[in-house]
Amino acid sequence: MRALTLRRDGVAIVETYLDDAACTALLDEIHAYAARHELPLIVREDGERALRYKVIDGDAIHEDLPSLVALYERVGALVRASDATLIPLPNRTASVNVNLTPPGGEYRWHYDRNAVTAILFLNSVGGGETEMYANHRLRLGRAKDTLAQRALDRIWRFFTRFTAPLVVAPAPGRMIVMRGDRCLHSVRRVTGIEERINVIMTFDTPGARFRAEENLDPYLYSKTATPDFDPNYRG
Repeated sequence: MRALTLRRDGVAIVETYLDDAACTALLDEIHAYAARHELPLIVREDGERALRYKVIDGDAIHEDLPSLVALYERVGALVRASDATLIPLPNRTASVNVNLTPPGGEYRWHYDRNAVTAILFLNSVGGGETEMYANHRLRLGRAKDTLAQRALDRIWRFFTRFTAPLVVAPAPGRMIVMRGDRCLHSVRRVTGIEERINVIMTFDTPGARFRAEENLDPYLYSKTATPDFDPNYRG
């Protein structure tokens, strides 16, 4: 198993974690699943950059896509080799997802609820780059979603306009591993004619708690009525 080393800014970029054949096999499974199920299109308008994508959540993956569960386990072993305190996210819905971002789709600026996130790209598209301000967050204690932390996040976001983000283009088999709860990140609008497809895999420390979880899961995974604010940062 290859070694994984996060840079001092909390990001690692692994080129060709999967080869083209492995990516194609997973894409075929995902497309077959999408042909059998109506995937929710999640749309949340949010000023500078909206949230607009389709998703296969972790519950569906654990029920119907065992190859992706096995992938999650392999990536988990890689992540734990660099930090033995990390475990798969206990919230199965959010633990492993497939994001399918259609042409014109994008993903708003945010921090993750969990400590470490792996983003594995399965295809190349026009646009759809991941933008990151690595190790950007100023933390107020260990809690991730207090009202004071949310206020500081909004204020500190202002200073990103003075620095350039790290930009990573989607490419088959390329994987980003990052300290998701410290890395401010987003997805640029997809400009091509194909969906941008990637796998999101999440890890955290045992016993981690996230106060906004009850509202955040419907906000991210359901097209039904949810709070009209982003549970991470408002409300």
